[in-house]
Amino acid sequence: MTPDQKLFNMDLEDAGFRTGVLAGRWGLAQDEALPAGMAWPRACFWLQAAERPGAPERYYIMIDVSGYRAVSPTGSFWDPVGKTMLPKARFPKGRPGSRFAQVYRTDWGPGLCKAFYHPYDRFTLSSHGDWNTTLPHLVWTDRHTITDYLDEFQTLLMGDDYVGQ
Repeated sequence: MTPDQKLFNMDLEDAGFRTGVLAGRWGLAQDEALPAGMAWPRACFWLQAAERPGAPERYYIMIDVSGYRAVSPTGSFWDPVGKTMLPKARFPKGRPGSRFAQVYRTDWGPGLCKAFYHPYDRFTLSSHGDWNTTLPHLVWTDRHTITDYLDEFQTLLMGDDYVGQ
């Protein structure tokens, strides 16, 4: 087991992560949601969403956590049935102009969105170097954990700006 994998596994045993699981806010995806042969450094989680007509009660995310915690995760929504990245049309929707709509935007990047539009995401951050100075409070550091990551994105799914699918 690599050092980053050991650290990640330790954080999955941490009280903060387990509290989120017990509260029904998030959890590790079960085997039936995972692609065949999935291995480190990929991890799949579900995030509880606020109840909205016609929308799922939870969304799945597939993330790459290589280099964990020194390097921020990257990932996006996952289709646990099709075992592929979630198509843009099935992304959760937010009120126009809201922070939710900005983070979960689908109008950037080709085809499927590969990453959340957020400073926690290494793929997005790599093309927005100014975020280190304009949004330093939202940029991933080695003091962040998977719990911080899940909390950030799950909180958005529970907010008033989330309108459904």
